[in-house]
Amino acid sequence: MNGFIKKLLGFSIGPIGGAFIAFITIPLTTHFVSPNEYGKASMFTLFQTLFGTFLYLGIDQAYTREYHETEDRMQLFKNALLLPLLLALTMFLFICFNLRFVSHILFDQNSFIIASFLFGVMIIFMIIERFILLSIRMKEKALEYSIFNILIKLIILICTLIFVIFIRRDFLAVVYSAAIGQIVGDAYLIIRYHKLLNIKGFRVDKRLIRALLTFGLPLAVAASVASLLNSVGRLALRTWSTYDEIGIFTATLKIAAILSVLQTSFTNFWVPTAYRWYSEQKDIRYFKLVSEAVLLFMSVVFFIILIFKQLIVFLLSPKYGDAIYILGFLCLQPVMYTVSETTTLGIVFSKKSFLNIWVSVLSITPSIILSIVLVPKYGAVGAAIATGISYIMFFWGRSFFSNKKNWQGFSLQIHFWTIAIMFAGALMNSFDIKYIAVLNVCMLAVVLFIQMTTIQKIKHMYIRKKSKRELSS
Repeated sequence: MNGFIKKLLGFSIGPIGGAFIAFITIPLTTHFVSPNEYGKASMFTLFQTLFGTFLYLGIDQAYTREYHETEDRMQLFKNALLLPLLLALTMFLFICFNLRFVSHILFDQNSFIIASFLFGVMIIFMIIERFILLSIRMKEKALEYSIFNILIKLIILICTLIFVIFIRRDFLAVVYSAAIGQIVGDAYLIIRYHKLLNIKGFRVDKRLIRALLTFGLPLAVAASVASLLNSVGRLALRTWSTYDEIGIFTATLKIAAILSVLQTSFTNFWVPTAYRWYSEQKDIRYFKLVSEAVLLFMSVVFFIILIFKQLIVFLLSPKYGDAIYILGFLCLQPVMYTVSETTTLGIVFSKKSFLNIWVSVLSITPSIILSIVLVPKYGAVGAAIATGISYIMFFWGRSFFSNKKNWQGFSLQIHFWTIAIMFAGALMNSFDIKYIAVLNVCMLAVVLFIQMTTIQKIKHMYIRKKSKRELSS
């Protein structure tokens, strides 16, 4: 158990360090850049994410699945990287010959050619970065993985400071700093791990690539839909609302990324650990305890954020004040995703990755419908409600297909009641209620009461470990 916690902490250093850097970067940006300009900048990162998810072809997930079952991991890495990299290079060439068209898609204007070019370059670097970091992660080199994540975010912060203080304070400052910072950080990563990219001795293994695609393509479809799920709110706001609303929505997403830090930390650690536990035929009660402990931790942090939402949103600047009404629903996104990582294992272990397509469809359908209904009238609040509900459906979809179809699973009764209280909390916080802080404290108390069994399990486990250490000494 000590090794379990040590690795979890190691993988957490990167996201926590990244969150601290973001804690500086977000208010720095929002104080200098208006919501309208920030909304334009967000479309750059939005389309980068959408394209990136598609270009991976799901092979990044297949790589992690095959890692512990392959003897020649260097050949696995190069074969896994091959198709996504070729696809990214093709996309880059297309962008180079259509810079004005890409500029119009990104910013509604066709004159931002340099930004369009940087968009194409970032796609290539993003693909290489993804697979190098996956290699480090699957080797369970927690500290090394974290350091490089922090390094890239730190470079972006430095670039942001230079641009907003000395050069310009519009959306291009955000775009250029993000692009240049990412490229410089990834360039160092590539130099540091150039041996992974050495083509000497490389052979194309068609059978391996076919296996990677067989497992990965359904995941690519699911991931693309999931990426679209993350984007529906901003795309709906661009269609039926204003860049100001997009800016407020995006800035609040950045605040919700406080919880995404925990999501990333846990997922980076949990995926290789879960695969190893499964290969070691660990009892189901270990997986259940992890799931309930993650639910407990995430739900407590969720309500702490709501209790102190005024202070947190104050960091953005008064221009982004409406963020307090959508923070709750947007925080449901990282909460539901993180907890679902512990309940979706049946799909992963059975290799029935195509089921993720149905999960994504189940999630994105209410997102689209609710966005169409709510965004024209309620703007960012409507988009946030649609996002929060869709991620609750995402959690239940993953859990259903895992527990009922492919794995013995475990009871999710505690999950059901806890999620219901969190949804109620998000809904109440979307209104201007006088004593909302008191209500948030009461709901936190209810959540703790519901999960008292989990608290007792963790307490007993700690006592047993402590007793064993005392006996051994």
